[in-house]
Amino acid sequence: PNDVHDHMYSGVTSYNDGHVHRYMGRTSLAPDSPGHIHYIEGITTFNDGHMHMYRTSTSVGFPAPAGGHYHVFSTIAQPAQGHIHFISDNTSAIR
Repeated sequence: PNDVHDHMYSGVTSYNDGHVHRYMGRTSLAPDSPGHIHYIEGITTFNDGHMHMYRTSTSVGFPAPAGGHYHVFSTIAQPAQGHIHFISDNTSAIR
């Protein structure tokens, strides 16, 4: 009860300016209590001569089909070389 935990996440950005970037990481730690959220920040992969920074918070947890919970997140990666990318995904589920 109320143990702290984190989630893994990974995915691919939107296709903008002729390319995509990959991202991955772990959320911030948070207590396993109702209504908790996590914070996410990182840097995308280096593609097309650049990378993008991103930072956001997750939604509250949703029940996972196999038990436990997961979170939803979305953000806009910071501009680089005159364009942005969109990030929208779910974290991994944990019990």
